[in-house]
Amino acid sequence: MPGMEWDTIETTLQWLGIVSLFTFFVSLAFIPWLISRLPVDYFVRPHRFRHPFSAGAGLLFPVWFVFRNIAGVVVLLAGTAMLFLPGQGILTIILGVALMSFPGKYRLLFTLTTRPSVQHSLDWIRTKTGHPKFIWRLDGHR
Repeated sequence: MPGMEWDTIETTLQWLGIVSLFTFFVSLAFIPWLISRLPVDYFVRPHRFRHPFSAGAGLLFPVWFVFRNIAGVVVLLAGTAMLFLPGQGILTIILGVALMSFPGKYRLLFTLTTRPSVQHSLDWIRTKTGHPKFIWRLDGHR
């Protein structure tokens, strides 16, 4: 590439490798923990969006709302990067969306988790962490 020194490219590649390894190992620990914390019926029960500044929300709720959305965006971006780097990209994207709070979030989650391979992966992680499998439809069938 004209105008770029090899030292700059080599340093950038080294940092990308370090970040890739870091996100891979963090995802190995963080993703199973988050998946095990979700309720069994998380993907089938209806959820209502709660605005952070609605009446009765209290003072702490808007702070928690902002923190969860920032964390969700970070996890979503990490999942998007893991589509190209080592890691569990699709599962990380699903968890990033699950952490965030926005209207239409659950329709998006339902759409993302309709594939049997995604459901199998989520159930496998739940089983490995000693938790029951998710319920995927209200009648209990896949």
